[in-house]
Amino acid sequence: MTNPKPSSSRVSGLLQVIERSAGSGLDDKNVENVAQATAKILRMLGQQEKTLTESILRKSKVSQSLVTLLMTTQDVALHLNTVHILVYIASSSNSKCTRLVRQGAPHALLRSVAATSRVRPLLEELCLHQHLLLIKLSSKEKKLALKARLCGVVTITLDLAKQCINNIDLSSPLLQVLKIYATNHSNSLSLVKNGVLTLIERYFSMYGKQNIAVFRHALELYTQVLAIRSNALKAAANGATRRMLDLFNYWTDLDKLHKFVHIRKSILNSIKHLVGNESGRKALIKSDGISILYATAKQSDEMRQEIQRNCSTQTSSDFKLRVTVNTADIYKKTDTTNPNGKAIDNLALTCSQIIRKSMPKVCLPIPSLHGPVYFDEPSLEPADPYLLQDYKEDGDEEEEDPPEEVPLTLTNVEDFLKFFPELTDYQNNKIILDQLAEYRKEYVNLVPQTPSNSQNELSDERSDTGPISVVVKQVQNGSSQSLRSQNSPRSSGSDPLRKISNNGCENNISQRSVTSKRSCRNLRSVTNSLNSLTLSDSPVLTSNYSPPPAKAVKHFVKVAAPDMYSHRPPHYLEQLYDPIQSVQRTLMLLDIARAVHPETLINRVAYDQDELVKTEEPTSHAESNVKWDPTLRRCKILPSIPQTRLTADPPLDVLSQHMNEENSTGTVNIPILQFESRIECGNLRKAIQVRIFEYDLVLNSDIGSTRHHQWFYFEVHNMVADFPYRFNIINCEKSCSSFTQGMQPLLYSAHDALTNGMGWQRCGKRICYYKNNFVRKACEDTGRASAAQNMYTLTFTICFPHSHDTCYIAYHYPYSYSSLQAHLLEVQHLHGINSVLRRQTLCTSVGGNPVDLLTITQFPSPHSKSTLNAINDREYVVLSARVHPGESNASWIMKGVINFLISDHDKAQQLRNKFVFKIIPMLNPDGVINGSHRCSLLGLDMNRQWINPHPNLYPSLYHTKGLIQLLVALGKRPVLYCDFHGHSRKKNVFMYGNITQPSENATVKLLPTILDIHAPAFSFSNCCFTVEKSRESTARVALWRQFGITRSYTLESSYCGADQGLYKGCQLGTQHLEEMGAKFCEGILIMSSADQPCCLSEDTDEDEDSYFSSDSDDSEDDDDSSA
Repeated sequence: MTNPKPSSSRVSGLLQVIERSAGSGLDDKNVENVAQATAKILRMLGQQEKTLTESILRKSKVSQSLVTLLMTTQDVALHLNTVHILVYIASSSNSKCTRLVRQGAPHALLRSVAATSRVRPLLEELCLHQHLLLIKLSSKEKKLALKARLCGVVTITLDLAKQCINNIDLSSPLLQVLKIYATNHSNSLSLVKNGVLTLIERYFSMYGKQNIAVFRHALELYTQVLAIRSNALKAAANGATRRMLDLFNYWTDLDKLHKFVHIRKSILNSIKHLVGNESGRKALIKSDGISILYATAKQSDEMRQEIQRNCSTQTSSDFKLRVTVNTADIYKKTDTTNPNGKAIDNLALTCSQIIRKSMPKVCLPIPSLHGPVYFDEPSLEPADPYLLQDYKEDGDEEEEDPPEEVPLTLTNVEDFLKFFPELTDYQNNKIILDQLAEYRKEYVNLVPQTPSNSQNELSDERSDTGPISVVVKQVQNGSSQSLRSQNSPRSSGSDPLRKISNNGCENNISQRSVTSKRSCRNLRSVTNSLNSLTLSDSPVLTSNYSPPPAKAVKHFVKVAAPDMYSHRPPHYLEQLYDPIQSVQRTLMLLDIARAVHPETLINRVAYDQDELVKTEEPTSHAESNVKWDPTLRRCKILPSIPQTRLTADPPLDVLSQHMNEENSTGTVNIPILQFESRIECGNLRKAIQVRIFEYDLVLNSDIGSTRHHQWFYFEVHNMVADFPYRFNIINCEKSCSSFTQGMQPLLYSAHDALTNGMGWQRCGKRICYYKNNFVRKACEDTGRASAAQNMYTLTFTICFPHSHDTCYIAYHYPYSYSSLQAHLLEVQHLHGINSVLRRQTLCTSVGGNPVDLLTITQFPSPHSKSTLNAINDREYVVLSARVHPGESNASWIMKGVINFLISDHDKAQQLRNKFVFKIIPMLNPDGVINGSHRCSLLGLDMNRQWINPHPNLYPSLYHTKGLIQLLVALGKRPVLYCDFHGHSRKKNVFMYGNITQPSENATVKLLPTILDIHAPAFSFSNCCFTVEKSRESTARVALWRQFGITRSYTLESSYCGADQGLYKGCQLGTQHLEEMGAKFCEGILIMSSADQPCCLSEDTDEDEDSYFSSDSDDSEDDDDSSA
């Protein structure tokens, strides 16, 4: 006969008994009544009575009363019943568990555990439920481990685990609770001190396949304890690495059907902590752990990824080749139908991580971190600290006070008038000189010093002497000579030379003259610099001008095909590369196989620039001659020495050789690739053939530096078409790269350029970027390799379209110095160009290359007085690019700017009538020519030298500041300055500006806002307008502080692509960069007349016509591509 269901009144009565006893206290009689009530409630819960369940879960007073009973009762039966009911409540829902935590259940339970541990014999059932309740509460009580230590329960639980090691039911919750306690650092150290590692190994020996749950909890506790580095060090010293590896082997042999993948994963997690120290790594290598883990990772990866180890039969257009490949070059999508697929995937990943952490560090296969080519630096007097202060190691972040500046005195500045033909060609120079004489009375030094603080405040610093006046006389040989120098006498307070004026300045600028202590040294510095680099007469260069060949420190052996032939951008958008899932781990396993099976490697040097530099003949230097072809009406870049003529057809004798080899042996002996980087902008130091279709590449550092391995550009030929060649650039420095975001390298095929005019194209599959086991240390350097910086690998696979073609691979679209000279020479031959453009040589670089200066405006006719007056009212815009030579995208944007400004577009004509554009298209030609990424020939970042550019060391910066200084002196402060750059980690095109006051917000953000509306590739959300201390010496900040140019910007362009707008999901090509240059000019025009917000409307259909029309004819495409 079944028991009748309890009524609601009976349930309420039982709950009231508990509530009253908790409120009034317990005596012997109450204890018995409450014990009976809790026992009846447990029986009802066992029968799953709905009425009782709802009553208990609904009333918070019941749970609070139970917590109180847990803290006060000494009766074992009542204690056990109370814990039973609390376990039921905590298991019902997360909200009820949270309510118990708020009511103090964890603290009460820990006290209960401490009290119960002193009872003998051990109450195993009560202990079991106490720890089950602790497990439930731990998910909501984040400080449970700390509270357990304060209550002294950690060692109690450990002792219980030692006593109950044979109790299967109790061992599992005890191990879980110990794992929770071990999440606290102090608890973990205490557990190890009290022998938890020995206890866990006892569990390993007693439990295995017979009781997987207990074994897994013991493994998880072991992993948690080893997460503390000192604990892992102790365990590794006691031989834990070898024992865990044996345990992994046992479970690997046992797990043929992949049912215990989670057990193997837990063992690997423990090994991963053990190899975090040197002794653990040595033990793993000594135990042949790398081979064991590699076999597991490879088996798991092959099963999950379904990789075929051999290339399938591939057919070329002329013959069929069959080749055995040692690498897994064909990848297929994984099958996700296997329920253990994700676990197996994680198993292979953990194996790879352990192997990579354990593999010994390897030095780079180069003799020195410095490149094989050196530059003879200018001779500077060692006694002068100013001249030596820039020669600290690149990347040093030590903060120092800005050095004294070599002053540009008024006499020097007058020499810069020759760079303003729009002023000097149409009016008497005496007017300008008189105007400068007025400024002489107000300015001590026209190039002020940067304040020591970050605020734009007026400096109170004064000098005891006046400025040094240097009179320069032009001599017959074109050099300049200092004839006289004098120091002004000590000035009184009323001397006009000591007055500091802020006329025409939008910001306060501190002025500082040269102190008497430094007068002689600065006089010597200025005199020496003028003797070597003073400007000669710089006439406007006409169309008859023949640019000199680029002067390089490196020895060039040929002119690259992309310079000689055209670059025609593709007519379609190139999508961002979508990386294949898990391909990185597959490629990393191939790298690990080098250490496991070194006998399978070829390791043959295919190209070594260090050896070539030692044996090259200096008489065979190949120069790029830029010539105008009047027949074709375009420029040509021709080599100065004969070089192999490129053809569109592969050599027939090579094809016959391959055919004969295939017929006789059934396989093909694939020839080794041939490399060459001794070309303008080239960068490749060494190439090593690792496997048949795999090559390791080492890049050159910047000349004069040991860093900046990012830009690459090299020639490759002797390839076989349609086979996957893998290239690994093994000495990358940055921890992240745009290649992980969909960027692809670029390929130029000479065959395609000759046959159909194709230019650079995005290429490459299986693109990955990851940390390798190489360190930033040369093989001949002494010292520990493990202490050096880790390097990163960029790997990609290319299938060349034609056999025995001449191809070029590059980081980004190259734009060489010769290409710039060819473009400017073509521009000079345009009809009527003299009315809008003047080309001059601003200065000569340290390497002896001319630095071009372009002046673009609507030059007036000599007889038009109204136009002569109008040109004086025009505002100035100064633009520069390529201070970082590896940022070639900046040159493509600048090309778009120049082409748009000289065009017949209505907006271009309006711009020329409103502004005078001063453009320096290439600030660092030496770095561009020699294939550097960031530095000049001195090995320093020129964009960190703008505060005090020395004329001997940074002539282009020195003279650019001289131009701006003269404009400020004439009251024509530039309305805008922008320096064009490239960005290697962000997408889109964006700007950096300077805002320190709320009043500057609208002015500075106006142009970026306009570009965000009108330029498809521009993104305002990526812009930044903060002024960081580390950027004080950049052009953007230095010119803003020193000359008060409010709109001083840096325009950054992504190497990769766009993630918003019209080009979302596409890589940016040269056509998009040139379009950005045109849109930048249009933005300046809108900004100049943006008095109302309505000016920021979208472009009309009429605005989209003209310059970037897709209907342009072939001749215009040829003119554009010739650069």
